[in-house]
Amino acid sequence: MKNRYLFGFLQSITLTIIPFTALILLTSKTVILLILITCGVLQVIIHFFYFLDFNLYLKYKWYLISLLFTLIIITILVTGSIWIMYHMCKNLLI
Repeated sequence: MKNRYLFGFLQSITLTIIPFTALILLTSKTVILLILITCGVLQVIIHFFYFLDFNLYLKYKWYLISLLFTLIIITILVTGSIWIMYHMCKNLLI
């Protein structure tokens, strides 16, 4: 069990270091943004499976349902906030 946590920790550290080195070494903003988003999504998945003990078994379907509900609520909040800020900026001519 401790090996699993250690493996997840090492992966998290690696996925944290990769965007920093890409930012220092690369000049293309598109590549840096792609690396940053990819490492961020992979790190969230690693945290779910290694540290939160998230499983996709039928026995744990309520965990999956609550996770999906949380993701839907977060998506609505973030999208709504961005939409409101965009229209405030557009209407106030800032």
